[in-house]
Amino acid sequence: MKKYFVLAVIGLMAAAANLSAQPQQGAGMPQMPPVLNPEEKTAQMAEKYKLTEEQKQAVLELNQKYDGKLEMKMPEQGEMKDFRKMTDEEREQFMKEMQSRMAEMQETQAQLEENQKAYENELKGILDKKQFRKYRSDILRAQAEREQAMQRGFGGGFPGGGFPGGGFPGGGMPGGGFPGGGFPGGF
Repeated sequence: MKKYFVLAVIGLMAAAANLSAQPQQGAGMPQMPPVLNPEEKTAQMAEKYKLTEEQKQAVLELNQKYDGKLEMKMPEQGEMKDFRKMTDEEREQFMKEMQSRMAEMQETQAQLEENQKAYENELKGILDKKQFRKYRSDILRAQAEREQAMQRGFGGGFPGGGFPGGGFPGGGMPGGGFPGGGFPGGF
């Protein structure tokens, strides 16, 4: 079991190193939309959803209230060391740090989802039904496009492809990936 976990971490590290070594966006990875400041976001929404002046002001205040609370901020990545050259103690420390980062990212994701729900509930009180339906439709379409781009960028996504050599499960790793598919422990 520990062997599979170590193999998974090595695979993730290789993927991260590969991605960071790639040229700018567009080398197979989807480009994230730029983060707009509240004024830019409001202007974009005003044009797209034909907001009244009163709605513009209310949306601006809402966007200012949630500024920086709706986007994932990626943690700084330290220098990547070769996992194979680490001592047992370094590997142990590395694994603890990775588990800690994963837990932090999960907490952050949960907070972002709560913030998005609260934002949309308040926005629903500002926009009329037709405007809000169009907003939700646009959000869902953008999410689907990002997911498709991620799958293309990873060669099909998890499981079954993505990394050179076939990805997880079934290829690219000695032994052909993880038996039963996916990562042990439900990753």
